[in-house]
Amino acid sequence: MGATAAYNFIPLPDKILPADLDAYRKDLLSDDETRRHKAFRAFLNKKGNLSGHIDLDMETLTPLFIGGNGEQPFSPAGRVILPGSTIRGMVKNILKIVSCGSWHGDEDVNDRHVYFRCLMATKKDPAWKGDLHKLYSNRMIGMRQGKVVRNAKTGFLARDKRGEYFVYPLLPQHAGRRILIGEYEDTFNVSVPVKGASVSWRDDTAYVITGSQPAYRLKRTRQAYEAVPESRRRTLGKQFIRYYSLRDADWSTNHRIPVPEAVISDYIEDTNRRGVDLLEDKGRLPAEKAKALGAGFGDDIISVIPCGYLERNGEVTAFGHGLCFRIPYENGIMDAIPANLQQDTIDFATAIFGDKERWASRVFFEDGEPEGNIEKLETATAHPLLQPNPTSYQLYLEQDGRKLKHWDAPEGVKIRGYKMYWHNKMSDWKATEDEAKLTNVVRKITPIKRGNHFHAKVRFQNLSELELGALLTVFDLAGESEKAAYKLGQGKSLGLGSVKIKATLHFDTAEFYTTLFTDGALAEPDSKTDGSKYLTAFEAYIGKNGLSRCWEQTMRELAEMLDWHHADTTKGWSQRVKSMSGNVQTGDVDERFINRDILPGVDEVYNG
Repeated sequence: MGATAAYNFIPLPDKILPADLDAYRKDLLSDDETRRHKAFRAFLNKKGNLSGHIDLDMETLTPLFIGGNGEQPFSPAGRVILPGSTIRGMVKNILKIVSCGSWHGDEDVNDRHVYFRCLMATKKDPAWKGDLHKLYSNRMIGMRQGKVVRNAKTGFLARDKRGEYFVYPLLPQHAGRRILIGEYEDTFNVSVPVKGASVSWRDDTAYVITGSQPAYRLKRTRQAYEAVPESRRRTLGKQFIRYYSLRDADWSTNHRIPVPEAVISDYIEDTNRRGVDLLEDKGRLPAEKAKALGAGFGDDIISVIPCGYLERNGEVTAFGHGLCFRIPYENGIMDAIPANLQQDTIDFATAIFGDKERWASRVFFEDGEPEGNIEKLETATAHPLLQPNPTSYQLYLEQDGRKLKHWDAPEGVKIRGYKMYWHNKMSDWKATEDEAKLTNVVRKITPIKRGNHFHAKVRFQNLSELELGALLTVFDLAGESEKAAYKLGQGKSLGLGSVKIKATLHFDTAEFYTTLFTDGALAEPDSKTDGSKYLTAFEAYIGKNGLSRCWEQTMRELAEMLDWHHADTTKGWSQRVKSMSGNVQTGDVDERFINRDILPGVDEVYNG
């Protein structure tokens, strides 16, 4: 069986579908507020004449959890509701998909650089590992005058009072100090853990511990180590600990190397890094103590810690613990998105939901109010709610079936599309006994039961016919067979959050504006209508813009991912959409991760 996951991807469109508001783009994107306001008003006067609301009747098909007060579901005023903001996020995300939207790093994707490390690769290893090892080695090691040299250097990472970071480099003559682990243990009467990493300060000297070997493999003295033939020394593993004195560094303000904010952000986002966190670790030495021990930095510094780093053009490009640290790919996530999808074309999602200070949203989402008493499940610890893991490029990037492409593949790469989660009736969300012990990555939750009902409204004002057609397309995916269900809340990868939604369109009438209350309650117009003509107009508009082929594929695969009927009746479905498990720390890793099996597409999973 190939790779499996609780998610899959809806392919990217061929190009952005411009909203009819895009005809005013030049004025709307100008810096002149009066000009923007005039252009938007002109569009509304010409086309924005549709106002009303969409009733949403909602039923939970699986347990659902939207966090509120701690482990309890969102329950302001003591009753469980579905927040309008959560419904809004779901609708906007699907609208982006069905209307061939644009991609921007500030809102559509977490634009960052993914980190990796590959220290060794043998002829017996899979080909992908050899490629990654070559990439890593070329970044970390270079050749100078026919000799192999490290590109990674050593220094002290310092933080100043403004929250900015710098590296003070070590003076070259002090950069290679090492002590055998055995000698270190004997000298300080300590035991270095076989696994684990740390920074240990001994007076003015920082010892950078990156790991160890079992005691029987350690050579206690340098004579014992040097007695081993060079051909066998590599089998001894990590025999040395590097150490650096505060007096070994160049503390000149003119020579310190700035660490850009983007590099710091990427480092923080590297959630797969284990061991020493150089920004938070207890191995950081306060400035007052460091200066008393010989550091010569200025009064602006608040703490320091030893680090390895790479430098280019006078800036730090990567840093980490030791000299074999994790490094980022050169290309970021946005580099894997086609340039024609990053243009400033005004797409339907931006037109309808607003563009920050330029124009306001014309859709408004009310909370989903419960029908009757909402029943809950018992409170229990859930499986870890893991974050997206784009380091698994075989899952996130388009592959051609030949040589696996990573983020820096020379021929370029493309992300697979919009990430969405499959429905899974077998929602096994409770943590195992071992997982429950990982208190830093698990939490207790109290999902509401399947079969609960809510009622919500999506109000819209001054939409054009095409805009309303795009919005209605989000809720028309079920079709007459009503197979589609949607995903809300947390724990989607665990099978939580599947919700059936029945949408009904209502237009505002003249009576809506003249009759505010009926029988003491806010008046609601009885104006249920058929929105098919708006759906038809929107689909025709897609064809006029040359996007029918990719749109039809998008709609087919999106309908397949949202097909609750398939998840409910297909034998063995839960295994097709099960996340691959594995613990890198214990070596209990799924073979499909080791082989980097490619994730099959939506059609392949759906049709089995």
